[in-house]
Amino acid sequence: MDNIEVDVKTIYDWLMSATALFVRDGSTFVPTEAAAGPWDRKILHGAAVAALLAGQLTPEDATLARLTVELVAPVPAALLALTLGEPVGGRRVQRRGATLTADGRVVASATAVILKRNPLELPPTVLEHDSPFDALPPPPLDEPNRFAAELIGWESFDSSAMRYEKMRVEGDARTHQWVSLAVPVVEGTKIRGTELAAIAGDYAQSAVGRQLPFANWIFHNAELTLHLAREPIGSWIGMRCESVIQPLGAGFNSADLFDEAGRMGRAASTLVVERRSTKL
Repeated sequence: MDNIEVDVKTIYDWLMSATALFVRDGSTFVPTEAAAGPWDRKILHGAAVAALLAGQLTPEDATLARLTVELVAPVPAALLALTLGEPVGGRRVQRRGATLTADGRVVASATAVILKRNPLELPPTVLEHDSPFDALPPPPLDEPNRFAAELIGWESFDSSAMRYEKMRVEGDARTHQWVSLAVPVVEGTKIRGTELAAIAGDYAQSAVGRQLPFANWIFHNAELTLHLAREPIGSWIGMRCESVIQPLGAGFNSADLFDEAGRMGRAASTLVVERRSTKL
């Protein structure tokens, strides 16, 4: 790739059959069609960007306790350079930053709070958290949302990478769903729990879709903050999410995150809402 001039068309010509969200080339990442967003094919899905930053900031021997992702500008389907800052802090708590640039311009950044692991013997009651996802076995989650490509007219994160299934909880108006990922975030790597948590956090905006039809409205996250008590385990994450929208073009999403071992995280994000200029 070193001698190829990168533009949007080249990227899609290279990687039409995406086997990951990104292909790594040294300290840069080439997005595939599986990272494309639903609003514009030339702009990446926020979940894909958040997952990339989460994975790169996840330590091997500590807990990624908080991750804040700032989508500074629309992240283009172009060669992305990632810069990791040095960890700073004390013995138990450290912070580390990362930036993504496209053509020399910062388009996204992230800050992680990392806690050194400290094994404890806790009373069993401390670990008891009711989970709506304990009531039913998870669905197969074996196919992405193929309908998404038909609806928007191109392959994207939703149609190539994202797998989800909604669940109805009697007496609870919040949106419940299982989510998983069909391809790794970076080619040649295994999917990390923190990457999947970042994707789940971005998908808290599913609660908006119950209030504002996708065909008439555009809604996307301007940032995302995750709090994790531990790294998620297993191949899926369960979400219990809700949203608040006001008639000023702003709102927020929030979601409780669960895995096969119970509740382990929470996500929140700022929501930008616009009416579509052309109905789908």
